Amino acid sequence: MKPRSAGGSGPTPGVEAGWQGPSRGSSAIRHHPERSRLISLRPPFGLPWSGLLAAALLAAPPAEARPPHEATGLRPTAIPLLSFSSDDGAGYGLRASLFEYDGRTVPYRRKYSAQLFYTSRGRRVHFLSMDTPRFRGGDRLEMTLRFEKEASANYYGSLTDAEASRLARDRKTFRYALPSIELRWIRPLGTPRPAPAPWGLGLGARLSHTGITPNAEVGNVLAEAAPPGIDGGFLGQVNAALRYDTRDDYNDTSTGLLEELLLEYGIGHGGDYHGLTARFEHRHFASPLAGLVAAHRLALDWTAGNLPFYEWPEVGGGDTLRGLVRGRDRGRGRVLLNGELRWRGMRLSARQSMHLGAVAFADAGRILGGGALAAPGRWRHGLGLGLRGRWQSTVARADWGRAGGAAGLYLTFAHMF
Repeated sequence: MKPRSAGGSGPTPGVEAGWQGPSRGSSAIRHHPERSRLISLRPPFGLPWSGLLAAALLAAPPAEARPPHEATGLRPTAIPLLSFSSDDGAGYGLRASLFEYDGRTVPYRRKYSAQLFYTSRGRRVHFLSMDTPRFRGGDRLEMTLRFEKEASANYYGSLTDAEASRLARDRKTFRYALPSIELRWIRPLGTPRPAPAPWGLGLGARLSHTGITPNAEVGNVLAEAAPPGIDGGFLGQVNAALRYDTRDDYNDTSTGLLEELLLEYGIGHGGDYHGLTARFEHRHFASPLAGLVAAHRLALDWTAGNLPFYEWPEVGGGDTLRGLVRGRDRGRGRVLLNGELRWRGMRLSARQSMHLGAVAFADAGRILGGGALAAPGRWRHGLGLGLRGRWQSTVARADWGRAGGAAGLYLTFAHMF
């Protein structure tokens, strides 16, 4: 349910962020296209995608434009959200951002954003947000007011792929509405001389209310399984993280390392929900050649107590394993691996700091613990290609991934990690 990740992004247009709360990957409340439905993307003139990418690489040298944060003053962006994902269908809306640059602070001094977003499959994602990397001294502060609503969110329980394919869609989906408010604060530990101190302490809090309704009155998988959280309700969460961060730009990283250990406690629904989430995340970025970035992520999650099912870690979707339907597998624990080779690409406008690049990626993940799969411990794998567009400090991505016998297309904002 929570579209949060440590420095990632949501599967639908969401908030670009550095450290956030513990990641469940993409939202734990999701709908899904039928697993056997594949999306075919055909390049123009009958050429293979690999040929087009190779031609682009040969045609344009790596761009070496001045980073956006070296500018000064205010830089507005207003981006129509005409997107598509295999999980949400066609999407439309508007995201407006105002970046304030002082020529020194990376990636910006302040950012204010507002978004309205709707999809053809009944999903809504609206938010107001503020991000201030230098709120007080070297402290960073983020605030987000968010509303999500979805008409057909996934819940597979312990169904195998074959069993799930035989069920009508309303038997494995439900409706939900989720307003939330979230606050995040990061304080460096040590004196930044001359670069920011790598060690930091993160604190966060979130208050949300979830309303849930199974879509089928008879034979609904969620209603029959009745996991913790089926009644929805209020949930309050507080978290703390110890982190080591040497990334050059958390919004669009080229080099550096992030190590984070996070603990979160949640309680709600009159005390019926209570439990602890532990998370470790490792990210590494290197630039072997000018214009190229090799990036990988390892994430380990575990939950204990009686937390609602939509707070459990999951695998599947544009923020965890591209090509697999969102929220396909979930359970008490998770191992997640992601690797990307990013090409910064061609400079489209020096004045507006606009670039168009490409990426190749591989994803893998598995759920740990019972209650998630008929065969717990099964690994899922995915491969794919994508494009990256950059305008000022806004990153847009288009990824196509294939996992097993299914494929997915994702047009959204911010890097996966």
